[in-house]
Amino acid sequence: MTRTAARSLRGGRSGSRRAVRWLIAAVVIVAVLVGIDFGARAVAESVLASKVEQQGLASKPDVTIDGFPFLTQVASKDLRRVTITASNIAAGPVTITTLNAAASGIRLSSYAFSSGTISSVSGTAAISFASLGDTLAAKFGVLGALLKGAGLRLTYAGPDEVRTTLNLLVTSGSATWRVTQVSGDALDVSLAGSSGLPTSLLASIQNVALQLPKLPLGLTISSVAVTPRGVVGAVGGRDIPFGN
Repeated sequence: MTRTAARSLRGGRSGSRRAVRWLIAAVVIVAVLVGIDFGARAVAESVLASKVEQQGLASKPDVTIDGFPFLTQVASKDLRRVTITASNIAAGPVTITTLNAAASGIRLSSYAFSSGTISSVSGTAAISFASLGDTLAAKFGVLGALLKGAGLRLTYAGPDEVRTTLNLLVTSGSATWRVTQVSGDALDVSLAGSSGLPTSLLASIQNVALQLPKLPLGLTISSVAVTPRGVVGAVGGRDIPFGN
């Protein structure tokens, strides 16, 4: 091998080593930037969760900021999409078991996430059959305690109806109630049919009005339906301010 060829070979090896070092450095830099991005996102999610909690929740919800990279969204003070999940929202006679909402177009007033405006929010609020059954039992008073002890367990009976089968000391039977929304924050639960239950018992459980709890961020319920997992309402809101 000539000296020129040897120098060329050593130069090629040196260049390859430099390329590998640059590649490793680039990977490390990218990893650090990604770590910073995810760390900043986690902090922002915690701050936003606290702000949502201040809007009327008893505990901090789960908040997830979508989109990557996150820091470019912060730089523009415009978060594309945020998902919010809360559970057991109790106020008044009804407990909303779960709330799942997606907020889009979040315009921040500052980089500290202390305030801003949400362009639109949509999602669902669900009341489990167990929660609704407890509420009805409480509304029925002394009779409700008897019914609950006899097994007031509600199940799906149709898109707007719930059913229960009762085993009392002297008789047994079933009852079906129709659930309708009478306003944005109230439900009407009315007896739709029964089988095997005495008229004297049915007279006191004909109709119940239920006030729904206030939702965070000023969300309103636009429609309600009975599903196999409970009573589910569609929730939404537009141009919602938050924070200080």
